[in-house]
Amino acid sequence: MSAVHQIVLHPFITQSLKLYRAIQYSARFLAWYCLRKGYTNETVARLAALKSTLGLSRKLMRIGKPLEHSQAAVKAFDIADPFLKFTTLGRQIGYAGYLVNDMLIWAHTAKVRPFTAPTIAAINQRAARMWLSGIIFSIISSIYKLTALRSREAAARRVGSSEKETERKASLRAIKTQQAAVRYQLVQDSLDALLPAGTLGLHHLDDGVLGIAGTITSLMGLRSQIQKVLGTAAK
Repeated sequence: MSAVHQIVLHPFITQSLKLYRAIQYSARFLAWYCLRKGYTNETVARLAALKSTLGLSRKLMRIGKPLEHSQAAVKAFDIADPFLKFTTLGRQIGYAGYLVNDMLIWAHTAKVRPFTAPTIAAINQRAARMWLSGIIFSIISSIYKLTALRSREAAARRVGSSEKETERKASLRAIKTQQAAVRYQLVQDSLDALLPAGTLGLHHLDDGVLGIAGTITSLMGLRSQIQKVLGTAAK
């Protein structure tokens, strides 16, 4: 496959995964809602089947993703800031480990490589722990970045700055843009953390709340991916 095809197909696959994820979690919420409102068992079963089918499809489409996160982990060693290097490395290793276990879950569910009940239960728990650890590292990284950006903003606003006024305003605009992007990621990560935390029994939120949280973060991720692709295409 040519490099051009890879550039075109990779964003398409990523956007498809985000869209599938949004539909999957919407189905999870709707199944919970219909069950609570007394809809027929057939309706609830259809929504549950849609959720399960999309979940299985997403696992298959993500089979090569652990390699991407492993490569990103290697690139993290080039980051100059020691703390960001540490959090980026932790995030990428967490996501890679989660996706490796997710591949095993797919193999079991698709009956390619069935596991015993205790083994698949342990794999599910390990996948959730790795996913949550990756999210936690991402949240810590975002908080660190926001702290650094606030310091830069204060310095840029300081009276008597040696920078020219136009340069100072341009710097402030750039900082505001970066702050908005980091806050966006922080909100997305905070909501996403509810999903593996629920699997690990760290809270007792129902499928309605988790379905909404998953739908919101899926749409947020889809929006970010579309903006990224459009921004790249505009260059």
